[in-house]
Amino acid sequence: MFKKTLLTAALAVAAGNAQASVVNQTDTIQTPGPTLIISEIVDATLPGGLPKYVELTNTGSSSVDLSLYSIGNFNNGGTTLGGGASTVLSGMLAAGGSYVISYENGDSPGVGTFYDTYGVDPDNFDLGAFVNGDDAIALFHGAATDDGSDATLVDVFGIIGTDGSGQDWEYTDGYAFRNSDVFNPSAVFDPSQWFFGGANSLETGDDATELALILDRTTPGEHTVVPVPAAVWLFGSALLGLAGFRRARA
Repeated sequence: MFKKTLLTAALAVAAGNAQASVVNQTDTIQTPGPTLIISEIVDATLPGGLPKYVELTNTGSSSVDLSLYSIGNFNNGGTTLGGGASTVLSGMLAAGGSYVISYENGDSPGVGTFYDTYGVDPDNFDLGAFVNGDDAIALFHGAATDDGSDATLVDVFGIIGTDGSGQDWEYTDGYAFRNSDVFNPSAVFDPSQWFFGGANSLETGDDATELALILDRTTPGEHTVVPVPAAVWLFGSALLGLAGFRRARA
C-alpha cells in the first residue's frame, strides 16, 4: 500500500507533465527490446528472518529470456560470489512483468513463509536462506563464478566488496525498491535510483504487527514503472534538433 501510494503520486506528476507538453498526446516511450532490472529486495522479520526475496522486472517492450541471466550474492563485504557461483534463471518474462526469487530453505509450491505471507508462490524456489541485509545482490548476463568477472554484470544492489552494515543501502530486517522512473539497469550501484526502507524498518518485535507492516510495505511481483510521456520525449527531441539546426547555420 505504501509503495502504491508513492507510485500514484509519481503517475500524477507524469500525467501533469504530459498534459502540459502536448494536448491529447497519450503514447509513451518504452525501453526498446527486453530490459531486466533488480526492482525490489526484502529481508523481512517473521520467524527465520523471512520472507526474503529479490524481485526482477522487465522494463522493456519485449519478452526476456531469463535463461540468459543469473543472480548472485556477495556476502558480508566479500568479493567472491556466495557458493562460488551465480544461479542461472529460467523461463520467459513478458514485457512489464516481474519475477520473484525467494531465499528460503525447504519451500515448495504452496509451502513456505513466502506463500503463507503473500498467498502466492514465488517464481523461483532454488535458493536457500543465505542472503542477509548487508549483502550485495548482482544480476549477470551469463553464468558467473568466483568474482563474477567471467560474466557480464548487468545490474547491482549494494556495493560489491563493502559490508552493507551501517550503509544507507542496508536492508537488514527491511526492504528497498527501485524508483518507478528507472527503466535501465546499472552495473554501478546508484543509490539515487532506490527508495530505502532502512535497517529494521520491518521490525516491531511482534509477529502480528510485523506481518501487517510487511504486507503494507512490500509488493512482490507488482513492480510498476512510470513511462516517460511521449510528449515530453518528443518535445525534448525537437529542442535538440532545433539546437543542432542553429549550430549548423552558424
